[in-house]
Amino acid sequence: MELQPTSMSIISSVLNLSNQLLYKWYREHLSGFRESEASGEHYAHDLHLSAEETVRVPICEPDNIGKNMAIDEKQIGEDMHTILSNRDTGRIAIMIDSLRFSDIEKVLRKYGNECRAVEVLTRDLLPLYRKVGNELFFNASHTADKFHVIRLLLEACQDVRVRLRQDLLRERRKQYEAHKKQEKERKKRCESEGTVYVKQAFKFEETELSNGETPLEALARSRYLLFKYPYDWTEKQTLRAQAIFEKYPEIELVYYRSCEFRNWMKKENVGKNIFELKNELRQWMRKVEQDDIDEMLNFMSIVERNLLEILNYFRFGATNAIAENINSKIQRFITCNQGTRDREFFYFRCKKYFS
Repeated sequence: MELQPTSMSIISSVLNLSNQLLYKWYREHLSGFRESEASGEHYAHDLHLSAEETVRVPICEPDNIGKNMAIDEKQIGEDMHTILSNRDTGRIAIMIDSLRFSDIEKVLRKYGNECRAVEVLTRDLLPLYRKVGNELFFNASHTADKFHVIRLLLEACQDVRVRLRQDLLRERRKQYEAHKKQEKERKKRCESEGTVYVKQAFKFEETELSNGETPLEALARSRYLLFKYPYDWTEKQTLRAQAIFEKYPEIELVYYRSCEFRNWMKKENVGKNIFELKNELRQWMRKVEQDDIDEMLNFMSIVERNLLEILNYFRFGATNAIAENINSKIQRFITCNQGTRDREFFYFRCKKYFS
């Protein structure tokens, strides 16, 4: 049980035992959890900020700090946790139930020598982790997580689609409000004239696109095709894309700009001359400025502000993939632990498995 995120329901079914009974036996007698609690080891690294406030630090293993580290956040229950993990070993070094810099600093300042040994720190673009990297891992080169950057790019692409769809929905709502007002006036007129009032149904007039869908339908159904490259589209997605791009050239622009940026960040470019990469990026930025689409301009601004960290990806080829993998494993632990209501036992199992 300590070595695998095994579901107790599977073991209980094999042994023909009650799942709740097995869970209780393991927690109370077999796991060593109660002994760890009684000795105080389970709470040894907690931060006692005041009589009322304690920040849980369920995992604190400075020996797991190495040359290549990743820092990320993970939601467990309703709380956000900061997790520092070793990209070489896949082990968690620090888990803190906080996203405040002051709390993270208090924990990591204790291990200054270990933190100085970190050479590459991969992180997302949150200002919090930029500050953590600058002030606590000052010998490390910061690398922006490629997948986080691409996710922001795809969100910008989707934002254009959502904006255009909301414009259509707004127009439909206005037409419906006008229809209701018109029907109300017509009803009064019929009553005053003594004629029979027959309610007329509202109909939002939309011209069908070339693939037979209405603009509202096509915009709602084109979400997934914008995540793919054109050669990965199905036949239906290809027809839908052609129809959408014909009706909304703005979506076509941001889609192909996103494909160009994704090609720029491909793994094949790792190790390429940095000056060539910067030149290619400048050309892409000029195109974005000419397109003058707010969502892509906003993304370009993020790239400009984090350019050094993004370029470091091509120097080191490092990503936060190990951190994302740990997050998915923690999610499996949450499922196997019957949720996070028994939070302390969940922390105990996480420490056993991940550190």
